[in-house]
Amino acid sequence: MGMNQPSDLQNQIINLQQQLPSILDDFKKIYVFLNKNPTYSEYQTQYQNITSNLSSLANSLLTIFNNVNTDSQNLSKALSQINVLIENEKKRNNDLNSKVNDMNNNLNGSKKMIDGYQEIYSENYLNNFLMIIGIVLAGVTVIKVFGSKKPSTIATSNINNLPALTK
Repeated sequence: MGMNQPSDLQNQIINLQQQLPSILDDFKKIYVFLNKNPTYSEYQTQYQNITSNLSSLANSLLTIFNNVNTDSQNLSKALSQINVLIENEKKRNNDLNSKVNDMNNNLNGSKKMIDGYQEIYSENYLNNFLMIIGIVLAGVTVIKVFGSKKPSTIATSNINNLPALTK
């Protein structure tokens, strides 16, 4: 986009503004002289020169106006394209934020699951440890109760307590 610089356009307008008063003064003078002496050819030539200068000034001003209008349209198109890009980036940002939120929710859910499984593991570990202690205590108790009597003592005490069958 070959856009004109605002300072260049402003300088052109200022230049035209500076030229306009002298051209209008000359036009007023020549117009009066021409109306007083319409047959005098020098006034007619000067009048044609001044009207061509005014026409040239008007054409220059129209050219500047068209340049400003074209630049304005180009700028509007560029801003529309930028606006479309911004909207696309906003959508992309929302999608990415949604994905980040999903990841954070998954991370929080994973942490809760890990904590839950750690609790279950700790409880099962404690239950297994207590079961092993219970089995060891039960084994020691069984050995103490049934293991303290000697087999020979048991056999002799039982033989002495048997009724006599022979007589």
